[in-house]
Amino acid sequence: MSSYNLFASFYDELTENVDYKVRSEYISGFFLANGVNSGTILDLACGTCSMSAELAEKGYNIVGIDSSQEMLTLAENKLCAKGIKHTLINAKMQDFTLAESVDGCICCLDSINHITDYNDVEKTFKNVYKSLKAGGVFVFDVNTSYKHNNVLADNTFVFDEDNYYLVWDNEICDDNTVRIILDFFIPQNNLYSRYSEEFYEKAFESSVLKKSLTDCGFNVLGVYDELTKNSENPNSERLYFVCKKGDTNE
Repeated sequence: MSSYNLFASFYDELTENVDYKVRSEYISGFFLANGVNSGTILDLACGTCSMSAELAEKGYNIVGIDSSQEMLTLAENKLCAKGIKHTLINAKMQDFTLAESVDGCICCLDSINHITDYNDVEKTFKNVYKSLKAGGVFVFDVNTSYKHNNVLADNTFVFDEDNYYLVWDNEICDDNTVRIILDFFIPQNNLYSRYSEEFYEKAFESSVLKKSLTDCGFNVLGVYDELTKNSENPNSERLYFVCKKGDTNE
């Protein structure tokens, strides 16, 4: 088993603290407020489609995109088990095209932070813009540099579970970037097998992201402190961006 395949298999367990129902209510509220009452939602970097499943319960059709085939396999099993019609695509956020445009798009749980090259962030926003119908809404969240420097920082977190032992180690690279190393220890025949995975997260300032979005043609309706309608503050750990494509396709 590859290290990332292992990470994918434990992903839902590692995100058990995420209340997807609450977050889906929050996100869908922005869709409803801006006229996206039905239709198809693109879940960008969908992972195992936990958020998609919640939105499907609200009547939306689902298209999921993820660069990990392992994640998509788990997503397929989850959505099929729930009887949810869906389309899943194996592609990178900065390099995808859709056969048909969609009514809305989400990108959740700091997936944008995993893009460390600003040019790729711009490509991602452009792809989303092209994929939306006129009046389509794009909602995504990002971790802030405050969270990187004060919460993740150089901290190490340990998860001692029945079926695995995980050491989650963070290393600050600079004011905006953190390196995350995951070491899984899996019990096998009275021994432990070790699997390692690492990735980087980069926090772009909200002003930089807003400029990129507006350059793509989006109207940025708001930037909110996590799960609120409050504006960004110096201690915000996660921000939600709500953006809308113009009423005419350009």
